[in-house]
Amino acid sequence: MSAGNVAERYAATGWVLVLSSVLCILPFLIFCGYWHPVGTHAVDWISNWGGKYDNIDWWAQQLDWYRTTMGRYSSTALLSTVERWYRLPTLRLVVLLLHLLLGGALYYVISPLLRGSGIKWVATLTVLALYLSQLSNPYDSLYRLTGLFIYQTGLIGTLLLAGLLWRGRSYLAIPVIVWTVGTNEISLLHTGLLVGSYLLLTPACLRKPQGWALILTWGFCAAIALLAPGNWVRAELYSSAAFSTGALVGVTIASAGYLMLTWLSSTTLIPLLVLVACLGPRIELSLRQRILAVGAALVLPVLSLAPVLFATRGDSLPEGITDWQIIPTVLLLGLVALSLPRPRLSPAVGAALAVFVGMANLLGGLSVDRGREGGPRSPVERMVIASPPGAAWWQLATGKAQEYAQSVERQYEAILTCEAGTCFVPPVTELSTFLYAPSYDRRIKAHGDPWFGYLMNRPDVIVLSAPSKTRDR
Repeated sequence: MSAGNVAERYAATGWVLVLSSVLCILPFLIFCGYWHPVGTHAVDWISNWGGKYDNIDWWAQQLDWYRTTMGRYSSTALLSTVERWYRLPTLRLVVLLLHLLLGGALYYVISPLLRGSGIKWVATLTVLALYLSQLSNPYDSLYRLTGLFIYQTGLIGTLLLAGLLWRGRSYLAIPVIVWTVGTNEISLLHTGLLVGSYLLLTPACLRKPQGWALILTWGFCAAIALLAPGNWVRAELYSSAAFSTGALVGVTIASAGYLMLTWLSSTTLIPLLVLVACLGPRIELSLRQRILAVGAALVLPVLSLAPVLFATRGDSLPEGITDWQIIPTVLLLGLVALSLPRPRLSPAVGAALAVFVGMANLLGGLSVDRGREGGPRSPVERMVIASPPGAAWWQLATGKAQEYAQSVERQYEAILTCEAGTCFVPPVTELSTFLYAPSYDRRIKAHGDPWFGYLMNRPDVIVLSAPSKTRDR
């Protein structure tokens, strides 16, 4: 069956996937309009670390970070500009733009595999919906400023690099490598794997200048990032962690295995792969290539988690890092699915499977909280949606996101009228919104946030708020 006939036969399936995926994505974009910086580490960069770097130039600041903290030269350089252009509406647009760029990068890497713009958009939106539906910490993955500038820009760069190499645009890939290697250690590893895979699949490149240019660019940039004196200073912070090297190997493999089992058992990954095999064009892969692709999908999460776990001696593994590992994994498995014989599904069965996928992504884990704690609650208040997209819509529909934003704006107003010193502000309310995480908020800590006042041009105040009495539900 030709690609055109498949598109016509399963048009309803495609439309269901598009509609349900848009419903999964849209609330997180709307949330950007209610976004506010939360202390660690957004306020740190906005305040230029409490004015620490106000009297030195940008290049000297980069050198200081490189010597004392880390070798992430790209993301550090980007974050170092924030205090110069920070305005709340501007930064909200930047957060929105980074989400849109992730979708654009996915479309770019998927495009060479599929024929027809319709199926390309179906695939892009569906992968994004799958990613959002399995988030373990939406704030850490989508709204923590440093997570976006460090890890999401690295992911976007990696996807762009994959798309460029797939198209054979080696020279255009070089600046992307320079940027992506310097964003974070996971992206550094991913770019090396992409360059190595490209050269293995196209060995003729090693007889041309561009092949060696890719190797030398990655090697040079990786050396700059990994040999930074600040890396060793930072590693000392975790030198007392309990895990030995042998234990770290086990923890890394176990963590990656847990992620894979979670994706297979509690997301729509498997039915989506069936739909990919049903809707997509055939790709010729040998049995060996299929085995290698599946093996890469299994090994990549292990390799991705290793830099963080080993660097922190097992003391830290943020959800924002683990959550996005599903994206390269599903791309590899989707490649295998496109090489398999097309499943014989009728259009009605395909559409029904798409409805199931959409409902599971959007409303998975729908339940009722029957607990007696917390006083009387209405039936609406007792509804629980475990799936992040559905929960995001629920937070918008019940006004949680809006009330959170308004409570922060009340704090801004209080800061403007405070005397120098400790400034007591009304508490942040609606703590259950995805836009906020108490663990990052110094305003609710005993000594307050010494730099939050910089957001309102009040560096002379320490902002301290009382804990919210709003029930976290």
